[in-house]
Amino acid sequence: VKGKVIDGRHELYTMSIAVMLGMRTSIGRTNLQMAETSHNERRWLDNDDLMAVEKYVFRPRGTDITPPHQLSHTFKFKDYSPLAFAYLRRMFGVNEYEFLLSVCGNANYIEFQSNAKSGQFFFYSPDGKYMIKTMTNAESKFLRRILPHYFRHCAMNPNTLIAKFLGMYRVKLYHLRRNVKFMVMKSVYDTDKHLDQLFDVKGSSTGRDAKPGDAVKKDNDVRRSLPDSAFVLEPDLRKRLRQQVVLDTEWLRAMKIMDYSMLIGVHNIPHKSKANASGGDRPVGHRRFASNASNRLLSPDDGDERSLASFDASMSHATLDHYLDDDDDGSYLEGAQNNMRSSKQRHANENSSVPDNSSTASRPVDDRSTKKSKIHADAVLEKAIEDMYWPFHRLYDVQGRRRLNPISESLISDSKDEKLIGQSEKAATDQIDPPLPKPATAECCGTGAIKKYDLPTFEKPLSNRKDAGFMMDLLDVEVPIKLTKPGAPHIVELCDGKIFYMGIIDILQQFNIRKRFEARYRRMGGKGWEAASCVHPNLYADRFIRFFDE
Repeated sequence: VKGKVIDGRHELYTMSIAVMLGMRTSIGRTNLQMAETSHNERRWLDNDDLMAVEKYVFRPRGTDITPPHQLSHTFKFKDYSPLAFAYLRRMFGVNEYEFLLSVCGNANYIEFQSNAKSGQFFFYSPDGKYMIKTMTNAESKFLRRILPHYFRHCAMNPNTLIAKFLGMYRVKLYHLRRNVKFMVMKSVYDTDKHLDQLFDVKGSSTGRDAKPGDAVKKDNDVRRSLPDSAFVLEPDLRKRLRQQVVLDTEWLRAMKIMDYSMLIGVHNIPHKSKANASGGDRPVGHRRFASNASNRLLSPDDGDERSLASFDASMSHATLDHYLDDDDDGSYLEGAQNNMRSSKQRHANENSSVPDNSSTASRPVDDRSTKKSKIHADAVLEKAIEDMYWPFHRLYDVQGRRRLNPISESLISDSKDEKLIGQSEKAATDQIDPPLPKPATAECCGTGAIKKYDLPTFEKPLSNRKDAGFMMDLLDVEVPIKLTKPGAPHIVELCDGKIFYMGIIDILQQFNIRKRFEARYRRMGGKGWEAASCVHPNLYADRFIRFFDE
C-alpha cells in the first residue's frame, strides 16, 4: 500500500483541514496556559488535568477563540487532557513550535491505510516524524483510563520503548457524517537512514509468517533465519535494553495489556571500498536528502497486522545515499565516544584554557572573565531549555536530544561562579553583565513534581545516536558482512554493520471479555494455544521476554 499525499482533490482533505485547525488552536491555547513557566511559576498536573476535555466550535466566520476558515461548514473539535499531553511532549523532548510546524504546517499529510483488521487510517506528517492514527471508541476510552499510569511510567523511565503518545483528539464533521477520534504519536523510525528490513515481532508463532512479497517480516521469519538474523548488540547495551524491556512489559502486564509487538527497523551500513573510503569517488558536498521519507512514511508504526504487499522499495533507492551512507560526528549525541570531532575540539579547548606562563600578569584575569562569560551564556541556554522542557529539562538539550552527561552544577547555581573571581572583581563585572539566571526546580517552586512522581534528575540514554538507533556489535563478526537477498540467494550484498531502531507498539489492546473468551476457546482446542497471540497478559509478557532473549 503506497502512501498518498492528501491534497485538495483527496476525499479526506476536509477532515485534514479540520484536524490541522483544531490542533493548532487547541495546542496554542494550552501553550498560553503554560506560558507562566517563564516566570518560574510552575504548574503541575492534578487529577482534573488528566481527565480534562476542551471543546471548540469552528464556524466559517470564526468565534472569539477560534479563527475563521475556508470550509463551508461548521465542525467541532475536542482535545482530551491537553495539559497532560503537553507535559508528555516535553517528556519526550518534542519542541512545541517544531511540532506545530510539522503537524499543523499544512494539510498535506501522507495517508496510509493499514490492512489491519481494525481498518484504521494512518496519516504521517510530511517530514515523517509524527503519525496520526484514527482510534476506535474502545481504544480512546482505554487510553484515557490508563493515562495517569502511562504518564507515571514514562516519567520514571526516560528510556522506555513504549509508543510515545503526544495528543488525543476528536473532530466531528456533521455534513460528512464523520465523528473521528485520533491520536498523534512519535514515529519509531525518526531517522534519515534507509531501512532495509522491517520486523514486527510478538513472540508468538501461530499465524506469524509474512506473506510472499510483504515488506514487514514476522516472528517465524526471524526464527527461520537465525542466527544470521539475530539483532546483535554490545553486551552492556543489550543488558540495559533488556532491563528496559522488562520494565515496560511489567507495566503492560499490570495494565492487563496484550497483543503488543516490537517494531524493528534495520539499516545495513553500506560497505565502503578503498576508493570510497579515501574519498576518491564520493561526490563533493554530497548530502543526504529525505531519501528515507518514502520508506519511513510507508512503514507503519502502529497497527495489528502489517501486510504491505505493494510496498515500493525502489522509491527509497532513488538516490545515491543508499550507497554513499556515511556516519560522521553529526550522527551522534554531543559527548559520544564516536564523535571524534567534538572530542578533539574539547581537547583543544582544554589545552587552550591552560594558562600560559609567558603571558602577562593580566592574562589570568582575562581567563576568569572569559570563563565567567561562558558560564553566563551556558546558564542562559539552560534557562531556555528549562522553559521548553520543564520538569524534564535535565534530560534534553536545546534541540530536544538526550544528554549523555548531566548538567554541570555550576549552571544550577551561581555559587561556584562566585569562587572563580574575587568579590571586588565580581561586583565590577555585575555592573556590566546581568546576574546568572537560576533554573528553578520542582521543589523550589513548591509543586513537588519530582517528589510526587519520583522523576529522575538524569538518566543516560540507551543510544548515543541522535536518531536513537542501536549499533551492531562487530566484535566477533567478520566485516564486511555478506547478505543475500530474499528470493535471490545468488545475489550477495556487502555491509559494514547494521543499525537497529526499536519500539513497542499496539499497547491499547486490553485483555477484555472478548479476548478472554477467545483465549479460552483456543485453550479448549488443545495443543498450540500457548503459541497464539491471544493469551493472558502474564503469559504474553513472559513469552515476549523469552523471544527477546532468543
